Amino acid sequence: MIRGNYGAAVVFAASHGGQDSARGNHEGRENTVTDVAERLARKGDRGEPVRQMRLALAHIGVWSSTKLAFVLSVCLNVVTVVLLLLVVRFLTDTEVFSSVTGVFEDLTNKPVNLGQFLDPGVVGGFIAAVVLLNTVLITTLGALYALLFNLSVRVTGGTFVGFRNS
Repeated sequence: MIRGNYGAAVVFAASHGGQDSARGNHEGRENTVTDVAERLARKGDRGEPVRQMRLALAHIGVWSSTKLAFVLSVCLNVVTVVLLLLVVRFLTDTEVFSSVTGVFEDLTNKPVNLGQFLDPGVVGGFIAAVVLLNTVLITTLGALYALLFNLSVRVTGGTFVGFRNS
């Protein structure tokens, strides 16, 4: 049996062909065989020996998942900032806001300046609020996902994946 901690995930691997006495009991995980692993075992009985392996994702490190979620949120926030700045620049250059202001003034018969919302301070504040909210939300959801997965592993035994070398 191959057993190791690879960063954020603890992986259990067992050869499907023979019985390994060193496997021990891992809360019934070695007895659970997925449909994929069973199909791979049947295909291996045809002729030449096929190396098969069954891997189980049994634990996700909460701190590692949180760090990964934070890095992904930073990448997403860079894209968000660039996208919002390009949209505001495009709408300003094409004078969409001035035409919307004209339509709004015609409907309400009041002088209104919607361009005040395009002030660089207002746009920068809005972008900063969106970036901060995205960072906190995505990082928290990454940690919560790892906690929920680790709790569900106690019931399900983990996620099993079957591989074969053909």
